[in-house]
Amino acid sequence: MFSFHSHSGQFCMHAKGTLEQVVNSAVARGFTHYGLSEHMPRYQPDQLYPEESHLTVKDLEQMYDRFLVEASRLQTKYSSQICLLVGMETEYFGPASIDYVRKLRQDRQDMVSSSSPAKLLPRVQYIVGSLHHVRGIPLDFSTELYLKALEMVGEGSWEQLFKVYFDAQFEMLQGLQPEVVGHLDLVRIFFGAIPQCSHHQHDSQPGTLPPEAAANVLTDELWSLVRRNIDYVISYGGLFELNSRAWKKGLADAYPQRDILQYIIEKEGRITLSDDSHGPDDVGMFYDPELKRYLEQMKIEKVFYLVPASLDPKPAHPTQARKETMSFQHVVVQAMDLAELRFFSKE
Repeated sequence: MFSFHSHSGQFCMHAKGTLEQVVNSAVARGFTHYGLSEHMPRYQPDQLYPEESHLTVKDLEQMYDRFLVEASRLQTKYSSQICLLVGMETEYFGPASIDYVRKLRQDRQDMVSSSSPAKLLPRVQYIVGSLHHVRGIPLDFSTELYLKALEMVGEGSWEQLFKVYFDAQFEMLQGLQPEVVGHLDLVRIFFGAIPQCSHHQHDSQPGTLPPEAAANVLTDELWSLVRRNIDYVISYGGLFELNSRAWKKGLADAYPQRDILQYIIEKEGRITLSDDSHGPDDVGMFYDPELKRYLEQMKIEKVFYLVPASLDPKPAHPTQARKETMSFQHVVVQAMDLAELRFFSKE
């Protein structure tokens, strides 16, 4: 069992618990591979969330560096119990974000925990390529900010908001080629809060989508953007996460919703699993029965996961990532039959 998307209250203001508590929970719940992927530090003051009003950009940089040191320590300490990977979840605010993430993936000096400037910070082994903002407005922080994005970016049109989101996502994918693509259709998170959007429900064919998901059937134009993004990820060998946190947000399915997931399956995209945990209690959240059932309903027979390249230098499933993105330089892709997975259940 595995997940490659997680957070802790030690390094994320809206999560709970320490990073070591998250690791202990993953060990106790039977995970064999677990990714530690705190958010990258945002680099402009206007990119901070309301909950971070007491922090500065420098504070975020130092917090992120401390995360790398602690993650590396835990990776060594628990190596006999679990395979931990040190990752990072990205943000995207425009082309400057591409350069910044690439910089974070390079060797960097540890100026926080070491008195020796020559000491290097632990290396990021993979990234979760995520998009949380559209033109600087966060989509997933609150319904109020989501509706602000609808008005300011979408000019009142959810279709326009989605278009901006998927176009920005494509820019991020091209520039970073992330090993794991995070919550591909996050833009749907608070769709139900948009007034008078239920009239789109009649456009769907009965029985093809759950009622909640049918509320925003993608237009032909949006489908062309979604297919473009998916096809690109498949072209370089990236993994699409099934993110179980979507159920905590009230969505019908794990991200991505099943209309998009069906296309990924048809194109033989590589699917992985993520709990997007925000603390030790969230580890394995909704894996059984919800995520297990979703996989079975969609007839997914094989899932993919990452392992350090040092453990398996000859991957069974190679990628075509460009060297300048630094993608897939420190991890390789392996596959597992769904029947072999042992799902964690709180029951």
